[in-house]
Amino acid sequence: MARVMISLDYHATTPTAPEVIEAMAPYWREAPWNAHSPHAGGAVAEAAVASARLSVANLIDADPAEVIFTSGATEANNIAILGLAIAAQRKALSRTRILTSAIEHKCILEAARHLENSGFKHEIIPVLPSGQVDLAALDRLLSDDVLVVAIMAANNEVGSIQPLKEVARRCADHGALLHVDAAQAVGRIPFNATEVGCDTVSISAHKMYGPKGIGGLFVSATASLQPEPVMFGGGQERGLRPGTLAVPLIVGFGRAATLAADRLNDTSDLDRLAAAFLAGLEEEGLTPKLNGSRDHRLPGSLNLRFANINADDVVQRLGHRLHLSTGSACQSGELQGSYVLRAMGLSSVDVSCSFRICFGHDHSELDARQAAKLLAGTIHSCQNSAG
Repeated sequence: MARVMISLDYHATTPTAPEVIEAMAPYWREAPWNAHSPHAGGAVAEAAVASARLSVANLIDADPAEVIFTSGATEANNIAILGLAIAAQRKALSRTRILTSAIEHKCILEAARHLENSGFKHEIIPVLPSGQVDLAALDRLLSDDVLVVAIMAANNEVGSIQPLKEVARRCADHGALLHVDAAQAVGRIPFNATEVGCDTVSISAHKMYGPKGIGGLFVSATASLQPEPVMFGGGQERGLRPGTLAVPLIVGFGRAATLAADRLNDTSDLDRLAAAFLAGLEEEGLTPKLNGSRDHRLPGSLNLRFANINADDVVQRLGHRLHLSTGSACQSGELQGSYVLRAMGLSSVDVSCSFRICFGHDHSELDARQAAKLLAGTIHSCQNSAG
């Protein structure tokens, strides 16, 4: 029997895995120690943090010393962008330009814009209709005065996977640093920070069945510039991120990383679910258009548009039966709709009738078929009521 509520909004968040909850449980009460306390309890917590750090590092092929725990990818992105800018100013570098793709997460775009108040220039790299960065445009923008280029590994609305190795090579040719927001990619597809050539990478636990409120920042030991802190206190994480470590969340992050590593070699089940969903829509008389690349996208990720409907209206009518979204959760309620889809060249009308959909490992084919039936029924109802 199909579940009562089906969520296909896994780009926004994933449910915490039972194994993760179990791993965290002792550190809430039985061993609620501060990892920096000098007593035996502190040593227990410190060992748990070290083990989790190793698991997260292994997932992205990093050294544990290169992984800094943060409250999430948003904080990690801010530390990377703002921290590198502070470091560049401290060293009086002549690099004052920051390049970001047009479809970066809001925290990247806003951090880069904020730096315009401090003498930096923020410039946008356009993307192709596929949702991938325009490499020819990047070539035109790159020069020896670029400090950092920020390109996400995979987009949080259309699932488009970026050609990071090509981007990294171009950055290296001009001595520019490369920051990668990998929140959507890490744990869903293989991601090797060292092999790609990233200088900094942000990751998030709750995008891969871990707890909310914990993430990480990879800072390459070989990067030509190390970010400076943007917050101050005890300097617990390599002097870069202060604050008492959230041991239970870190333990959960580590367990989620281990689980993700075990599944990375087989994501075909996610694509099968997406195919079953599309087949179910077709059986109900709907043939949506796919936004973005058909091939270079995250497994189980779809961004679909349907003619003659208002996607926000459909989402509201679905209520608690089926959870979908029309864009990133961080821009929910914005009247202009998805800036990601608009950057890819979609019209306002096309944007208004588009949904983002993402399947997870705990979905079944029955879920996919039931979701298709619910969505189709609601769309038909909306079209009929609109005349």
